[in-house]
Amino acid sequence: MTYIISVIIPVYNEMKILPETLKNLQHLKDEDIEILFVDGGSEDGTQDFLRKNQYKILHSPKGRGSQLAVGAEKARGDYLLFLHADSYFNHSPKKVILNSLLKGKIGAFPLNFQTDNLWLRAIAKGSNWRLKHRQIAFGDQGIFMTKDYYRQLGGFLSLPLMEDYDLSLRNKARGEKLIIANQFIYTSDRRFKEKGVFRTLFKMQHCQYLFRKGCAMKEITQVYYS
Repeated sequence: MTYIISVIIPVYNEMKILPETLKNLQHLKDEDIEILFVDGGSEDGTQDFLRKNQYKILHSPKGRGSQLAVGAEKARGDYLLFLHADSYFNHSPKKVILNSLLKGKIGAFPLNFQTDNLWLRAIAKGSNWRLKHRQIAFGDQGIFMTKDYYRQLGGFLSLPLMEDYDLSLRNKARGEKLIIANQFIYTSDRRFKEKGVFRTLFKMQHCQYLFRKGCAMKEITQVYYS
């Protein structure tokens, strides 16, 4: 069976959030949509939970770049949507994705947080400004594209992180317009709660700078997880 859209979700030890993830995926329950979880070697029951709920699981070395690449390789859809396990939609994005890809080959969603925290609202606005004016999308903005263009672009590289930034930079270098979908994607604020809003934001910006500078991934990874 060939699907219209394949949704690719990388996971690694995500048992704490998976019940909410599956609840949010109800908006993507459609006979034309394929949902693929790509596990990076979870040891917390993630795989068993997904099997119990009858989701298809693919296996990959740990690292979002590798996991996303495996998912894209196995996907049977004509269009690909790369989704984080803690990102979700309030209603189906199917029509929005298809309409967006009539205008171009690749796109992403404006980001929002369901929170009263003013700083996180400001961060979301900054992310959406970057998407519109700098044509840079990150993974929590639900990057989507045609499968043909994914292959032309060279797909996701096997990077432990910054795989989304790398893909956006390569797309920008090609001069392909990144279409902004007419629908919000919502993302959990758990990273900011765990590490602190300003500390997390600084780390993300610093890692982007190091990546643009051509620093080794080992150094960038150390900064990100420090």
